[in-house]
Amino acid sequence: MLNITDTKVRIVKKDDSKLKAIASIIVDDCFVIHDIKVIDGEKGLFIAMPSRKTRTGEFKDVCFPVKKEVREELEKAVLDAYSKKLEEM
Repeated sequence: MLNITDTKVRIVKKDDSKLKAIASIIVDDCFVIHDIKVIDGEKGLFIAMPSRKTRTGEFKDVCFPVKKEVREELEKAVLDAYSKKLEEM
């Protein structure tokens, strides 16, 4: 569905934080999405898309996949890159 051509992950080194990493992906060698967060939640690791804070203090995603399959593909690519980065450390 997506042609993810590159994934970069930067590990966040804060022991008490649920935020574990920040990732960027490149799609088709021509479109980049920065600031994808890797979060350690109650049910395990998941990704959170880039967001911004509104005037009311609520966070809204700046971009996001519309289809479930695309979200799953993005999540797999980012979490695989995260695991690989941890192994390298």
